[in-house]
Amino acid sequence: MNLLQSIKKRSKNYFFSGILIFVPLVITILVIKAIFTFLDSLLLPYLKPYFGYWLPGIGILIIVVMIYLTGLLVTNYIGRKFFQIGENLVLNIPLVKSIYGSVKQIIETFSVKDNHVAKKVVMVQYPKENVWSVGLVNGEIIHPKSHEEMYSILIIAAINPASGFFIMVPKREVIILNITVEDAMKWIVSGGIITPDTFKHLKTHKN
Repeated sequence: MNLLQSIKKRSKNYFFSGILIFVPLVITILVIKAIFTFLDSLLLPYLKPYFGYWLPGIGILIIVVMIYLTGLLVTNYIGRKFFQIGENLVLNIPLVKSIYGSVKQIIETFSVKDNHVAKKVVMVQYPKENVWSVGLVNGEIIHPKSHEEMYSILIIAAINPASGFFIMVPKREVIILNITVEDAMKWIVSGGIITPDTFKHLKTHKN
């Protein structure tokens, strides 16, 4: 390898190393900025008349405080009862019921609760044999005819985690992965780019 080729190779490596740092950083900044702008625009028309001025980013601060206070309220007995009454009223409204129920189920699926089943990350042959998909176990059922134990599994769509497929698979055909739900979500949403350390066993061969 001559000097020119060596310089080209090193320049190429430096460039791609810079991309790996620069692109995620820029995307993160843009996403955070979009969130700040969106939350500010939601609260600005209602709160600015009272304050007389508006500090950028105060919207997300108010939302965080509201979320915390709501969590504090519903964790005690009286607050939880009032919340259940309000939720029952919401669930009696046809269209609102569908939207609220779906969003709540998705959030509960990804939340870290005490339900050990919901924390299982699995690999199953889907949509056909020898094609593997990663999913989350949401429950366990018994097949109505064979009485075989099965997992209820949510196969999350890559790039767009708000969509996916619900399947039921016999336990014997499921491989339980030793990774967290957070790692699984990074893996899926990135389209396989962010691979958990458990699966990083292939070495890149240098030419």
